[in-house]
Amino acid sequence: MRLNIRRVMLACGAAMIALVPTIGEAATINLVDIGGVAGSRAEQGFNIAAAYWGSVLTNNVTINLGVGFSHLGDGVLGATDVTVTDYNVRDWEGAVGNSRSSSTLDRTAILPALNAEGGVSFISTGLNADGNDDARNVDYIAGDTVSSRTLSLNTALVKAIGGTTDALTSALDGAMAFSNRFAFDFDPIDGISANCIDFLGTAIHEMGHALGFISGVDTVDYYSYPDGAEAGTLGSSVNEAAIYSALDMFRYSKDSAGLLRGSDGVLDLSVGTESYFSIDGGKTALFDNGFATGGYNGDGGQASHWKDSISGPQLGVMDPTIGYGQMGEVTALDLAAFDAIGWNISFDVLTRPDYRATSSAIYATFAPPAVPEPPTWLTMILGFGLIGGVLRHRGRKVRLRKAEAPRRSRMLTAALPLQTICCVKRARGRRRIV
Repeated sequence: MRLNIRRVMLACGAAMIALVPTIGEAATINLVDIGGVAGSRAEQGFNIAAAYWGSVLTNNVTINLGVGFSHLGDGVLGATDVTVTDYNVRDWEGAVGNSRSSSTLDRTAILPALNAEGGVSFISTGLNADGNDDARNVDYIAGDTVSSRTLSLNTALVKAIGGTTDALTSALDGAMAFSNRFAFDFDPIDGISANCIDFLGTAIHEMGHALGFISGVDTVDYYSYPDGAEAGTLGSSVNEAAIYSALDMFRYSKDSAGLLRGSDGVLDLSVGTESYFSIDGGKTALFDNGFATGGYNGDGGQASHWKDSISGPQLGVMDPTIGYGQMGEVTALDLAAFDAIGWNISFDVLTRPDYRATSSAIYATFAPPAVPEPPTWLTMILGFGLIGGVLRHRGRKVRLRKAEAPRRSRMLTAALPLQTICCVKRARGRRRIV
């Protein structure tokens, strides 16, 4: 397998951060301090986020994530990277089947049908006359492209399904570095302060991306006409590369373009299309969900997130925005997505559709006994999303749009095969990820 490489430099002498232990089967998440975390208020937040994920994910694997907390340069708020590798769709489906638990979702979830060559068919963004992708057009891919036969999987997820990667076992499966110059609320027990962002909820969200909640539709969006950041620069379709994720194998629409008449639902990886997460082959949207449709040519939210719920509760912690003073919540929908792509969950998600774990409840469960706080907060902010994006402050919300997928993170510094998720900068009142 070929690793999809975005190189970053890591500080020497990284120290392992202890996790809160969990009971029974659980994933182990090792946190590697790549600078400034030890002794800061961020350390506990990262530990709690990792402990929560370790408590709900039961695959017997070890995931290595780098975490940093320091000044990242003027206006730079934070950045996250994940490691990905090419993986055959057929092999992924086989591994998911072999690693399934007895949960209702694992027993009933429908994986896409494959053709004789191991390719999956789906609706895709179409082409412009010059051969580049164009979000104003749609096309039907009949399992005959590189993207239909090969996925781009997080190495963390490959581990979860019992697969192998070219990455060394000690390599990082992801890395996130946050600035210590911006306001987060580190203690959600008494709510989130009005002018702060929920640190724990944000850390849980970003770790979720490293664990596999990503979408290749963001890459298509980035290179597509009319508004993609690099529209028209390839001279060919991005479908000639492995770009889609395991999560994309559950991304459906009602085929509003009418390419497949009579379909209850069709796998739809086009930009700007109202799509949803489905485990029954597209017939229904689980828990009445929706996906964001693209930061450039869609609804403004990166496709690697749920649809933004502006007026109501978040669909889940993988929502594309979070408000100042708003507390993050992990929902049954979030965990169902991880269950579907290859992780096993510590309870039967489909029997608990009302599950909502707030940052406050997670903090109360996993925080160690209180110790004296430093006299001054070291605070930071990290934007939601993946492969870059734009974080906007409109009203009391922080929004992200997809940004430069091919650009490397500014603040992580020598060499691991990491794909840049986001690098956040402040620019003229907006929070911009580049």
